[in-house]
Amino acid sequence: MLRSFMFLLLTSISGMSYATCSGSSIVYGTPITIDLSDKLSPATPTWTGSFSTQYSGSFNCTTGNSEFSYTPILSTDSKYATILGFSNNKYMVRAEITNPPANKTLSASGSHTASELNTPFTVRFTLVNQSGTTLTGDTANMSDVLFVSDMSGLSIWEIITWPINQVIKIAQWLFSGFKWPYDNRDMFGQPMIIKYAPKLTTCSFDNAGLTVALPTLGIPQLSASSQPGLTPFSLNMSCQNVGVNGNSDRAIEMFLSSTQLLSTDSSVLIDSSSSAAQGVGLRLIKRDAPQTPVTFSTSTTSRGNATMIFSVAAGAALDEHFTLPMAAYYYVWAPAQVSQGKINTSATLNIIYP
Repeated sequence: MLRSFMFLLLTSISGMSYATCSGSSIVYGTPITIDLSDKLSPATPTWTGSFSTQYSGSFNCTTGNSEFSYTPILSTDSKYATILGFSNNKYMVRAEITNPPANKTLSASGSHTASELNTPFTVRFTLVNQSGTTLTGDTANMSDVLFVSDMSGLSIWEIITWPINQVIKIAQWLFSGFKWPYDNRDMFGQPMIIKYAPKLTTCSFDNAGLTVALPTLGIPQLSASSQPGLTPFSLNMSCQNVGVNGNSDRAIEMFLSSTQLLSTDSSVLIDSSSSAAQGVGLRLIKRDAPQTPVTFSTSTTSRGNATMIFSVAAGAALDEHFTLPMAAYYYVWAPAQVSQGKINTSATLNIIYP
């Protein structure tokens, strides 16, 4: 009976749990503010920052050698990923603490300041193509990203179940609008304010509405050269929000489109009006490729097989101002049908960010 009684008594004692330092509620530190607007882009989709917690306040420990554990809410586990959908999911950013701080021990009992528990940590932010938490604006107010808990006096059962409970709480946090389900062991939390309002590189056509006037030629002159009436012109471009190193933060493509194309040849611009010259149209070339006529798209949003008259990759060098040298010339597409008249036709310069 004695041995049985002692076993039950020890079991009862080992199941007791008491915290020696924690208070009755969580205390938040000063928020850490980070603006990712100039740090993340398609050219630089990942940025890593180093921070330190800003815990403030005081607490009292009734015993010495009290141990404290840190819980990084911004998990590296993809199953519990924190993905922020800024501007109604226009930009999806994943945040994860990549170096979970080690436990900390305070040897002395008595009064302590929260600053004794401050710790460095690293957060990696990545542009992703995944669903996440929708944010209507450009700012995420995270009430807590890394909190510290009093681990002193944990029972064996609590020690075993603690990691599992924290994973469950991370899932609850993700589905509750970033509200952590604290308990009486959680002491200090670190808020973070994350902003992402990127100013991406854009380009514009400076001489939009440009009219290119070709010389008047007689019908015999149309066959006198391979590019009759060749007339040079330029497309003047300006680009905004070019990176500090002179790089584009995203891919840019430019092509020409038209709804006035020869049905059998998408490189020939025509005038289908009754008073227009028949059997002859216009072709364009890039002056750095004078023997290759420009092919047009019929869409202003999709290049298809049209000639890419300019392109730059994300992260590549881009001048804020540049010129695309072009030229236009007459092209006889039906020699037997050539007639006198004018040719009025048009094309559109399209700038896309694929």
